[in-house]
This record gives sequence, structure tokens and C-alpha cells, in this order.
Amino acid sequence: MITRLLLAAIILLLPVNLYAEKTVLYSGSPVVVKTAYLNPTEVRFEGEEIATIVTGFPHDSISLENTVDTLFIQPLVEDLAGDIYVIMKDGRSKILSLIPDIPDTRDRSVRIISAVQDITDRIEKIKHSGITPAGLIRAMILGEDLDGVSISPTNQVIIELPVRIIAHTVYDAVFLKGYITDMAGPGFDIKTIYMRGLLAGAVHNGKGYFVLENIWQ
Repeated sequence: MITRLLLAAIILLLPVNLYAEKTVLYSGSPVVVKTAYLNPTEVRFEGEEIATIVTGFPHDSISLENTVDTLFIQPLVEDLAGDIYVIMKDGRSKILSLIPDIPDTRDRSVRIISAVQDITDRIEKIKHSGITPAGLIRAMILGEDLDGVSISPTNQVIIELPVRIIAHTVYDAVFLKGYITDMAGPGFDIKTIYMRGLLAGAVHNGKGYFVLENIWQ
């Protein structure tokens, strides 16, 4: 019954604005930036100044321009993927992991804030956005970005029994954490899953989607 209600809630949710600025809380993991061939993407580093940019891309494969705090990225070849290291004036670096996408669903604007800077602002954005467990699962299934939610790769074991499940992607929404996993074998029964703080779960196209309350010890 809970699973059926969850799926109904997901279907009824309104589409999110695909063109909204994506805000990412930087905690050391690479920031995934979706770019498209011959289309610009803006990456702004809130409250920080860019010193230099390091990349292994050939010069003729990408256009990189920057102001004091903003980097403009435009792939000049198709299917460009790889990392950009942005060194800030305080000596710390931010890693951007570029993945190819189509123009309509690429990241147009990304705002990056540090793990401590503006955390109160981020919490307020998430609280006022009304993100629900069902809404977070919907975004994970559709691959959508939500303002204030940080998306990063992981290799975290989220459950051991009755089957070992390892998440490969985490959606960090401060008060909620969403995990995407690969589900092995047909006929997996989500009702057999128990996790501390589990609020919602769904299985779709061979992947598992779980939302847990973010519990601080």
C-alpha cells in the first residue's frame, strides 16, 4: 500500500523548472556539470575568486572564459567528458566533472557554495521549496536537478540484508538523502527492505531509489 501511494504521488507531482539555476554545496566531491556541444554553461563560485584553471582537455576541444568568480564553459567537440580543476585565490580547488548532455537539458547556470559558506541560505531554500521524499525520488528517476540539492557519486553500502545494496549516486538535500542503486535480479520485493530512517523507496527499470532522513549523530 505504501509503495502504491508513493508511486501515485510521484506521478501527480508537477514538473520542475529544468532551466532553473542549480545550486551545489561543495564538500570535496566533484561537481557534476551537464554540458552540451557548442552551448555555454555558467558556473559561479559564490563568495570566492578564481585564481587559475587547470584542465587536461586539448585547447581546441573546449572554450573556457572566466570573470572574478564565474567560469563559462562551452564544449567545441561532441561528447566531451572529463574534469576541470578550478583553483581559488585561497589556494583551495574545486573539481568540475563534465558530462555530455543535449542542449535543452544541459546545466545553463550552476552556483557552487562551500560546505560552510551560506549553509543557512541553502537550508532555507530547501525548506521553502517544499521538497518531499516522493519529490526527491521523482527527481532521481527522471535525472532532474533540484535547487539546493547536491548530487555526487558515491560507493556507499546502504543495506547489508536481505541483500547487499551499494549506492552509486547520492542526492543530498540537507534534511533528506536520496540514494540511487543498481538492483540485481528480477522480482525484487522492496517491502523486504529495512533501513534506519527510510522514508520512501521505489524500484524502476532495474534501479532502486531510496530516501532517508538525514540523521546527525
